[in-house]
Amino acid sequence: MAETSPQPVGTLPVRRLTLYKHGVGVVERGGPFAGDELRLVFRASEVNDALKSLLVVDRNGGQILGVHYETPADQAARLAEGGLTLSPDHTLFDLLQGLRGAVVSLVTGSGTQTLELEGRLLGTEVAADDPARRALVSLWDERRGAVTVLPLGTIREVLLRDGRAAQDVRYFLDTSRSEDTRRTVAVRLSPGAHDLAVSYLVPSPTWRVSYRLVAESDPAPATSGDAAPARATGTLLLQGWGLFDNRLEEDLRDVRVTLVAGQPISFVYDLATSRIPPRRVVQDEARIAAAPVEVDRALAKGPLRRRGGAAAGGPAPAPATAFMALEQAAPEMAMAPSMDALAEQTAAAAGSESGELFQYQVAAPVTVGRGGSALVPILTSRLPYRRELLFDETKLPRNPVAALRFANGSGLVLERGPVTVLEDGDYRGEAIVPFSRQGSEVNLAFAVELGVTVHPSHSSRVEQAGLRIAGALLWTKQARLMTTEYAIASELDAAQVVTVEHARLPGFDLLDTRSPDEQTASAYRWDVPCPARATVTFAVTQRAFEWQQQALLDQSYDTLSRFLERRWLDRPTLDRIRALLQERAALGRRTAEVEALQAERDRIYQREEQLRQNLAALSASGQEATLRERVFRQLEASEARLNAIDERVAVLEEENRQGQAALEAALARLEVEETAAPPPAALGAPAAGGVPGPA
Repeated sequence: MAETSPQPVGTLPVRRLTLYKHGVGVVERGGPFAGDELRLVFRASEVNDALKSLLVVDRNGGQILGVHYETPADQAARLAEGGLTLSPDHTLFDLLQGLRGAVVSLVTGSGTQTLELEGRLLGTEVAADDPARRALVSLWDERRGAVTVLPLGTIREVLLRDGRAAQDVRYFLDTSRSEDTRRTVAVRLSPGAHDLAVSYLVPSPTWRVSYRLVAESDPAPATSGDAAPARATGTLLLQGWGLFDNRLEEDLRDVRVTLVAGQPISFVYDLATSRIPPRRVVQDEARIAAAPVEVDRALAKGPLRRRGGAAAGGPAPAPATAFMALEQAAPEMAMAPSMDALAEQTAAAAGSESGELFQYQVAAPVTVGRGGSALVPILTSRLPYRRELLFDETKLPRNPVAALRFANGSGLVLERGPVTVLEDGDYRGEAIVPFSRQGSEVNLAFAVELGVTVHPSHSSRVEQAGLRIAGALLWTKQARLMTTEYAIASELDAAQVVTVEHARLPGFDLLDTRSPDEQTASAYRWDVPCPARATVTFAVTQRAFEWQQQALLDQSYDTLSRFLERRWLDRPTLDRIRALLQERAALGRRTAEVEALQAERDRIYQREEQLRQNLAALSASGQEATLRERVFRQLEASEARLNAIDERVAVLEEENRQGQAALEAALARLEVEETAAPPPAALGAPAAGGVPGPA
């Protein structure tokens, strides 16, 4: 084998490019290298990722002595450090202002009639209306002790006699010339020949994927007029192409390309910028530096996978479903693509799992120019499929969509991307392939079936579903029923099967509805046969329960009697509750009588106070003696009534105390288990937002 000549000093070709969906790429360079310094040039926006990830290995055993790079700084800040700032509009004026105090020679005049004056610049004086053109320059001549004033417009040459001033001008020009858009990273190597492998991250446009789907339907078998309609089946060829961009500042020639699906955690960390963090100004004994800044990590969620469901390529082949794709005729193809030809001409990528990621390793090396893009084949797979008409009101409110359904048996992960669907040589429509792992089902809705119309109608109601009694509490169970009736009208000449997809309500279960043919994490699905040119209806009812808590004795006897009619209460229990209600009513009557007696006692006290005042004002002799006697007898009668009231209140309160104790004891013994049969798998399960049932 002939030896490979080492690369020229400072260069190393790209061997592999690995691109990720989240906006980064891994560049791998490698090969023989002659020299002690490898120079890598990056855009300014790429330096942080490169410094964060740069890895250099010498397979010849040489040493990596260090990595050096230019320290970036803001151009305006660097110019400010130089002490000289010149605007593009009046540079000479700014220069003379910036050189104040420096020793210069000013040359005035023109041709052979020139005059050179040397001294220290005192400054410039400007006119408010035109500072640049009508400025005056003052020059101090120390030997003569004189100040010379010159118009700015007469100065033809400025000679810098001060070395520091010349240095400032040179720094300003060098800094202004630097665009600061490129950065060089130099890898210092030990002397000798090297066999290097270099890898690093750079920002990169996300790669994309585009699919072509070529389907061939199976021949339609002969069926009798009474046979149930079946879905069309066939075989499809799924072809995937990865699209990526060459953002590197060089052509890529025969580079191995890997496209990675998934979502690794990645972030930009500013390593390149030189910073002096601000510090608190304190006494000499304490200096506090700023704390480090940390970046939160982003987490990714995996895709939802369908549960259950029919296998792709159903058991019974059937005629292809007729459909109209948005009322547009499918464009006729002069040369219909052949699945065999496409499969033979396309080299699929090799796929492999890599932890949470999946890699497509493009089979053939890729060549793409700087700034160009390329489509590379990553997938070619034959799969059985089944045609479906799928209706979901939340996605399309009036018509089902024609869909091809298949299981991902390609051995590769399908990254999300657009797909163009061709069937039996004709363009049928377009769809989006979802992110799908190996073995998961894919349902590609590619056209709207305008020949079938679906009219959903919704209704809801609340019913009492049962009760339970626990002591003084009455728990009533409420059933909330949500019903949707689908009226499916077909104008097609052939019988169809429409798959109705209905959302699963949290906390609800099916009622009076047949078991779904399949279900996902968020929806039920039913296959509904639809005869040719006919209308059929299909209803879905979901039910959820919620419990409401009330005080038992706050209910009326009539309300409780209705529970007896529904057989949720038996007669002995109702009689016991009736007795409790009667005792509760007796307690109320006695309490009302006590309150009335207490009100009467208050009135008697007020009356007695008035009588005592009258008694004190009457004389014990003469005509007032008779009146005084009458008032005295009234006071005696009031006292007798007060005694009677006290005795009656005492009796009533004792009766209430005994009655309340007996009522509470009877309620404590009262227990009625749930009397209405719960729905399947819903015992004790409240509706969303409802009150949980009693324990």
